[in-house]
Amino acid sequence: MNGDRPPPLARRYRLLSVVGRGGMGTVWRAYDEMLDRDVAVKEVRLPGRITEGERRALCRRLLAEARATAALRHPGVAAVHDVLVEDGRPWIVMEFLPACSLNRLVAEGGPLGVRRTARIGAAVLSVLRAAHEAGILHRDVKPSNVLVCDDGRVLLTDFGLALHTDRGRGAGGTLQAETMAAGIEGSPAYLAPERVHGLPSVEASDLWSLGATLYTAVEGFSPFLRCHALASMVAVLLGDYARPVRAGALAPVIEGLLRERPEDRLSAAAAARMLQEVADAEPAGATAAVLAPVPKPRRPKPRPSWRAARVRRTLRVPVLVGRRLRLGAVLSVAVLAVVAAGAGTWTARWNSVGKSDSLALRPAAGVEAKMVKYTEKGAYSVRVPAGWQSERRGDVMEWDDQASGRRLRIFPAPGEPLDGLRAAERRAEVRHLYPGYRRLRLEAAPELGEDAAEWEFVWNGGHGRHGGHSGHGRQGGEHVLCSRAAGYEFCFHAPEAQWTPGQRLYDRVLRTFKPRKG
Repeated sequence: MNGDRPPPLARRYRLLSVVGRGGMGTVWRAYDEMLDRDVAVKEVRLPGRITEGERRALCRRLLAEARATAALRHPGVAAVHDVLVEDGRPWIVMEFLPACSLNRLVAEGGPLGVRRTARIGAAVLSVLRAAHEAGILHRDVKPSNVLVCDDGRVLLTDFGLALHTDRGRGAGGTLQAETMAAGIEGSPAYLAPERVHGLPSVEASDLWSLGATLYTAVEGFSPFLRCHALASMVAVLLGDYARPVRAGALAPVIEGLLRERPEDRLSAAAAARMLQEVADAEPAGATAAVLAPVPKPRRPKPRPSWRAARVRRTLRVPVLVGRRLRLGAVLSVAVLAVVAAGAGTWTARWNSVGKSDSLALRPAAGVEAKMVKYTEKGAYSVRVPAGWQSERRGDVMEWDDQASGRRLRIFPAPGEPLDGLRAAERRAEVRHLYPGYRRLRLEAAPELGEDAAEWEFVWNGGHGRHGGHSGHGRQGGEHVLCSRAAGYEFCFHAPEAQWTPGQRLYDRVLRTFKPRKG
């Protein structure tokens, strides 16, 4: 699977492998041939349908991110080495540190211990306090933006949504920012209530997001993550989350940071003091037992089934027992619901590992394709775009659209999903199925359901019903996303240049999938 190696960026930085992917692009491990060292390179992927003004704004935003990161001389912030423009796109070159995101730690190893979570939280809060002191609001604090290095160092990354105040200290300062076309930017499950209301960010907004991040780390799941972006924002507005049961001494910190009104939340100083006290406390048992990840507990509330959370994507407004809903929250929920109903669909799609964690929630444009129902007797039913050619090969059903270069396969996939996808990747490597193969991610996808997983990659080949190398693939390669859940694998192929609308269609197909009972 060794395609032609591309020339180094700026005749200096050779891209080696993908180490992360977010809403605005990909982070690569690269080699600096001039200084003989490994570096991290952030590649920005500009959306295909974007105005020139939006393109300039995105480029300026990346430069602002580089400046914001470079301005923070803090051990919890990766150093910025260089900024360059290549192929009409901006790139940031940063310090490379072997690390794993907090989100991945939790997804693969279960919830963290109380003291370990407190130490990570104290480190992240230290970065936030330094940023706030410099007049910088992060605005995208979440588990996938917290990196835990092999040497124990904790980093807060991705200042792509950061804003500057007009004075070095004080959240009351005027925010200097360039906002993209109308939309709420950030990860819905980690947006503070005031930001969902459309109000400006303040320092306490970052602290609320830190509270949600700490909850995820110690409880093992996000408190406000629901089946859809809108449902997550509704949960945030209503303060609907299961009270922590594993947090122990961390519970007062988490609940103090998750208070609805910014002025009611714990101050940064108070939170730092409380986190340090928990981190320094003597463990009840052996230290190693406290610090090591532990198996996932049962949730106090059952997680939505894969069908409900991923395929149906139903919106269930939570009912709060024993609480009165404030008029402002009700009105905000109503406004969000009206916008969603009028738009019909949203472009938001994300998972807990941060595939599309930083996103602009905007109505999707275009006319939806007509769908027709297909039934696999005794197994499942699904709706696919009308006019697509179908073919059965064994127990694999495949639908193909020669005009657009899109293809869908559904087949039974028993066994553990993540192991199965890893085995599929190994087989593909041995058989050289995907020339120029580049893995984007292969990871657990807990938001799909228990033990679900996804494998996403691009390759140089073209569209073809049996993996040929002709057609659309010559125009930039093919993008593939394979999802395993509920005993099936769904594999969607589309030309990379048309991936965004293709992915929306894929999501629409998944919404209609219904496994047969029994």
